[in-house]
Amino acid sequence: MSFNHIVVQNILRDKSTYISYFLSSVFSILIFFLFSTTAFHPMMTEIDTTSTLGITMLLASFFIYIFSFVFIIYSLFAFLKKKTKTLGLFMMTGASLKQIRKMVFRENMLVAGAAIVTAIALGLIIAPLFLMVAKKILRADSFGMYVPMQAIMLTVVLFVILFIVVSKWMTRLIKKEEIIQLLKSDVTQEKLITSAPLKLVLSMIVSAFLFVSIIKEMSWIASFETLGYIALFVSLLLSLYFVVTQGVLLAIRLLQKRPSYFQKTNMLFVSNLKAKGRSHAHIMYLLTILLLGVFVCTSVLYSSYYNVKKNAEAAYPYSFQYVSLPKNTSEAEKEDIAFIEEALGKEGKVTVDYSAFKADDEHWIGFMSVSNYNALGLHKPITLKDNEYYVAAGNEGVHPNTETIHDYPFGELHYAGLEEKNILSTGLRNAYFIVPDEVYETIDYPVYKVFAYEVDQWTDKVEVAEIILSRIHTEPDLHLTASKIDLYDAEKFVKSIMFFIGFMLSLIFMSAAMSILYFYLQTSLAGEKEKYVGIRKIGLSVKELSSVVTKELATLIFAPFTIAAIVLFVAMFGMHSYISSTFYRMTAIGVGIFLLLFVISFFIIRRSYLNKLVN
Repeated sequence: MSFNHIVVQNILRDKSTYISYFLSSVFSILIFFLFSTTAFHPMMTEIDTTSTLGITMLLASFFIYIFSFVFIIYSLFAFLKKKTKTLGLFMMTGASLKQIRKMVFRENMLVAGAAIVTAIALGLIIAPLFLMVAKKILRADSFGMYVPMQAIMLTVVLFVILFIVVSKWMTRLIKKEEIIQLLKSDVTQEKLITSAPLKLVLSMIVSAFLFVSIIKEMSWIASFETLGYIALFVSLLLSLYFVVTQGVLLAIRLLQKRPSYFQKTNMLFVSNLKAKGRSHAHIMYLLTILLLGVFVCTSVLYSSYYNVKKNAEAAYPYSFQYVSLPKNTSEAEKEDIAFIEEALGKEGKVTVDYSAFKADDEHWIGFMSVSNYNALGLHKPITLKDNEYYVAAGNEGVHPNTETIHDYPFGELHYAGLEEKNILSTGLRNAYFIVPDEVYETIDYPVYKVFAYEVDQWTDKVEVAEIILSRIHTEPDLHLTASKIDLYDAEKFVKSIMFFIGFMLSLIFMSAAMSILYFYLQTSLAGEKEKYVGIRKIGLSVKELSSVVTKELATLIFAPFTIAAIVLFVAMFGMHSYISSTFYRMTAIGVGIFLLLFVISFFIIRRSYLNKLVN
């Protein structure tokens, strides 16, 4: 019998252990391959790799690979933990440490090779459907199937390197001196959770201080820059760890003090929870972090995708805006306006607003008469007394300085109010001061003529915006153009890609959470089965066994979900002044959908786990 034959037979004899490791590897590779297939699509060559979007795509690919690296290491740890007794027996029968390491390495590489081939084959089958979904999300005209040779080569090379490095490193962790521990691994009692209220309180105080410092933009945060955010991230992870571990310990103690502790199977459930409290808490901690990743990816990215139209309208109020500068000739201006109105007129109803303002280019201030302000029909008209002025915002989201007008020799004018929304495209001026018509006539600054157009159902008018902008684009000395249609289309594309990346990351986080839970249950299955067989001999019925297992699984699945949801909503409440109502709505919908998925997963896992325990 050859050494390779032993390796193959070892895999075939313990299929249940290898299949879980194989499937988790396949899924990690499949996600990376599908993302790479999209990233290397010919249509994506339009994206500048040095742009923010291009760098984001690159970082997302890197993050997916690094996450796969960490996840496969965890899977391999769980895999070796389940095989500890088998490895110990091999050593006891005379196998050298070198042979054991060689066997584990070859087993891993055999599984890795099969996982890479399977993932790529599945990816090629799924890719057409996946690209159809990507086409819908990215709103691409052409996003069909192609032969993804770059994605295939990248996936094969990176994951072969990954598996070689991980397998070599993990086999070095197998020590001959640990043979006794390996053989006793099934009966070794794990340590109980120790009480650490001081660490919990201290970590939460540090996290709260860092969080408030960043939100309030304190000066010391600005001096440390990135280090402050890293410190907050680490402190939040530590706080969450102590919350989970100390929460499990507190729950055990409270359950033991309840009168119902001695009723039915409650004592058995609590005792089992106490005995496995540390490992349960670690799994719940990992699941909580992964679920927070899922919630953040879906909530943040989808809410930004959902708000594109609203944000475009806030930045550029008009469907199309043409501002004629003083150096622009009358003939060129008439020709441009005729072309714009002819193109827009073919698209249905068009509302036209003609206005003007005088510009102080040195201070980036605009002065507008009441008549010209009221000529812009997207806001309520106003009236001013001879000694009053009104202020309108120039930059979206920036509160204008309402007192700057007093630096000009316009007499004693009194503040009458503020229009917080942009009246023209954002950034055209820092602020607009609306003054009585008589005062406006005395102002000696260049006149900027404004031609503003609003069309019905403007989100569907991308083609006409492209036609106009292809011929009439901004020329800084002659005229300025702006279109919320063009802005909406560009932002929609960017947010679509960001949403697509978030969707992929959510898939990875969710699959990792389910895989970690599956591995944990698989590695503890043999011990649990032996324990419950012994308990059943002293009178525990299948129904009572089902009750204990159901409570334990519900704790493992829904406790992390609840903690993650609470942490998310507490963070949102702390940032309520920075978050829109859309974000709350999208978050609630996302959490509700994932809760439904978890309920379905719970019943599937419960049924499968009970069948394995009973049979």
